[in-house]
Amino acid sequence: MKKSILLFILLFTIGLPRLAQAAEQNDSIYLMAYFKGPSQHLFYALSEDGLHWEEANGGEPIFCAYDERIWMRDPFLQRVDKDGKTTFHLVHTWGWDNPAIFHWESDNLVDWKSVDGGRDTDSGKIYVMDGKDGRPASPNAWAPEFTYVPEEDTYYVYWSSRVDNRQLHYVTSTKDWISFTTPQVLFDPGITAIDLTVVPHNGKYYGFYKDERNGRKTILRAITTSLNPEVDTFKGVEEVFPSDFNVEVEGPSVFAKLDGSGWIGYVDEFNGDKGLIFAECDDLEQPWKIIPKDMIKNVPDVKHGSVIKISRKEAAALGRK
Repeated sequence: MKKSILLFILLFTIGLPRLAQAAEQNDSIYLMAYFKGPSQHLFYALSEDGLHWEEANGGEPIFCAYDERIWMRDPFLQRVDKDGKTTFHLVHTWGWDNPAIFHWESDNLVDWKSVDGGRDTDSGKIYVMDGKDGRPASPNAWAPEFTYVPEEDTYYVYWSSRVDNRQLHYVTSTKDWISFTTPQVLFDPGITAIDLTVVPHNGKYYGFYKDERNGRKTILRAITTSLNPEVDTFKGVEEVFPSDFNVEVEGPSVFAKLDGSGWIGYVDEFNGDKGLIFAECDDLEQPWKIIPKDMIKNVPDVKHGSVIKISRKEAAALGRK
């Protein structure tokens, strides 16, 4: 009898994590935040598998940064669970040539405000490359993203800016989205590069970025152990696509498969606004395998954005077309 009880306890204990994982997987759905070429505001799409997408909110924009004239490009959305509370953070580009980025917060993915509660365009701006107060000077700040590092209780915010006729990736850090460190170079691969996205995994940070040189326009990979450039720096110029892939692309995004079997990545086929190309890999240090287009369902006019996992309850509140 004792052996049976011990065996039951053992099987029950081992099974709990698997049951929890299965329950989370069944309750999860993907949310893509993106912008459109014709209407450069925040749009959402939803997917069960990360490959077949449906427009949310009837295909209408969710947010316009409180100004219809703002070119709200490259939206990057992440959820941060901190101190028992979930907050969604959104950062995005301010048009083509502006030395600031935008940051907004929400608890429901619909109502956005600045960190101080402001609900106007100016309240969301963060000047990062305006040359003031010791900050570097550049005419642009493109495709901002951020990574929250719980062990440091720090947000690392990074983007690319043109300095001396070449785009480099810069970083600033903050604990509250109010006070920021002086921006410094995060990654200089020795070429002009844009659109860095970062995936934390197993103690490393995997960076995927666009080789912006003429005749290239492809995605490369670099790796670091810290987003603080005083501790470690990204290293790597490895191409992620097969040698016979000759499409010009930008705006990489990478997210984990719901079943934990690997990773999905997508890129923006920007020439002609042809939508997204999807790929997959089992390991972040492996080359990507292109997923055939007949296995994908894009949403209309979709461009550079990001993907997160949300619950079905959160998804239901966003609506589908």
